[in-house]
Amino acid sequence: MNTPLEPTPDAHPIRTFMAVAISEAIRGKLTEIQARLKQTGADVGWVAPTKIHLTILFLGHVFESQASALATATDGITAGYQPCSLKVKGIGYFGRAQSPRVIWAGLTGDLQPLLALQREIAVAAKKTGIYTDDKPFHPHLTIGRGRSARNIGALLAVLETCRDMDFGTITIDRVLLMK
Repeated sequence: MNTPLEPTPDAHPIRTFMAVAISEAIRGKLTEIQARLKQTGADVGWVAPTKIHLTILFLGHVFESQASALATATDGITAGYQPCSLKVKGIGYFGRAQSPRVIWAGLTGDLQPLLALQREIAVAAKKTGIYTDDKPFHPHLTIGRGRSARNIGALLAVLETCRDMDFGTITIDRVLLMK
């Protein structure tokens, strides 16, 4: 007698994402910028230095079995790509100047290999039953999240001085499952 396959009951879904780790050197430079930005007194939730990374695909709350299947698929996908290097350069924000939502460090260089890799991982996620947001991918390193407009003028003034700062080079050769 055949019975329908049911997903293995994982205890609880986990909040997870696919990401690229960054070097300690880049992390250190971004931490220095965070310290300068904190001095403005702006109401920003700063990302802990050890948590700064390049998100490739946010998965949300998924079961461990799904995340594991995607991690395995991602290893295979990544093996088909040549490592690429991008500059971590400039500090900016997403959102309106009156209320920036995300404070980020930008990436420059040939983004096409990274964009292709991200698209392929998104397709693999759907094949494992993980449905993700279809918004366009804008590669960046989040260093803070705006909470209110308190001292926004001072924050924007310091951000302006950081537009062209160079933080080093990130090599994208591996994508990790992070929780």
